[in-house]
Amino acid sequence: MLADLSTYSLQDFLLFDAAIHRDLFAQINARVWPGPVVGVAVALACLGLATARHRWAPPASSLLLAAAFATSAWLFFFGVYATINWAAIYPGWAFVAETGLLLVASVTLGRSAQPGIPGSSPRFLAGTAFALYGLFVHPLAGWLFGRAADGLEWFALAPDPTTLVAIGLLAVTVPHRRLALPLAALPLLWLVVSALTLWLLETPGEALLLAARAKTPSPIPCRRSGRPRPQPSRAALPRPSCPPARMSPAPDEPERRPAPGPMAARVRAERRMSLPLTRR
Repeated sequence: MLADLSTYSLQDFLLFDAAIHRDLFAQINARVWPGPVVGVAVALACLGLATARHRWAPPASSLLLAAAFATSAWLFFFGVYATINWAAIYPGWAFVAETGLLLVASVTLGRSAQPGIPGSSPRFLAGTAFALYGLFVHPLAGWLFGRAADGLEWFALAPDPTTLVAIGLLAVTVPHRRLALPLAALPLLWLVVSALTLWLLETPGEALLLAARAKTPSPIPCRRSGRPRPQPSRAALPRPSCPPARMSPAPDEPERRPAPGPMAARVRAERRMSLPLTRR
C-alpha cells in the first residue's frame, strides 16, 4: 500500500486542472460584466483621494475593500469555486471575516482626523505600485500566459487581484500601523496559498509571478522608522540635592579672600572706635 501511495504526486490530490480553474473566472466575468470596470474605476478614485490626502480617503477605501472582499467571497468561494472544491468555504469565511474588519475600520477611520500619508514617502509609492499591479498588471499577465480575454482575473471579483489592491490601498490610506497590519495579514496569507495552488496546477509562470509579489516586502512597515529621540531640556534635567563642594586651596597656597568693600571697611572702623582705650 505504501508503494502505491508513493506513485501519487500533490497534483493528483487536486479535484480540478488548470483549464477548469481558468474557466471559473470566465463564468464570473460573464455573470457580472461590466462589474470589473466599475471596480477598477472606484479603486482609482480612492487612489486619487489618497494622493490629495483627503480626509475621506481612508473610510472610502475601507468601504470599497469591504465590498470587494464580500463580492469575491460570494461569487468565487461560495459560488463557482465551491462546485469543484469542497474546501472553498473555509477561505470564503475568512474573506467574510475580512469584510467585517474592514467595515469596523471604516467607522474608526471616519471618526479620526489623522493626517494622510505624504505622496512622496516610500510607503505611499510602494502601496500605489501594489494597487496598480493588482488593477492592471495582474490581469494582463494572465493574458500573456495564455488566458482568454473573457477569463482574466479582475479586482473585486477574483481573490488574487482583490488582495493585491487591498494591500496597496491599506498602505496608502491607513496611517495607523497597528490597524493596517492586521487588515493586511489575510491578503498576504492568501497570496501564498494561491501561489502554491497555481504551482500545483502546473502553471509555474503565474505561480512565480504571484509568489514574487507575496515575497516582496509589504509596503506597510512592521516597525516604526528610526527617529531621533528628543533630548530633554535643561529645565527638565534633575538637579542635585546638595550644592557642589568647593575646592579647598592647596596646603602651600594661601587662601585668597575677596577684598573688603567700602561697607565692610566702615563697619570695621566703627568697631575699633567702640573698643575701650587701654592704658599702657
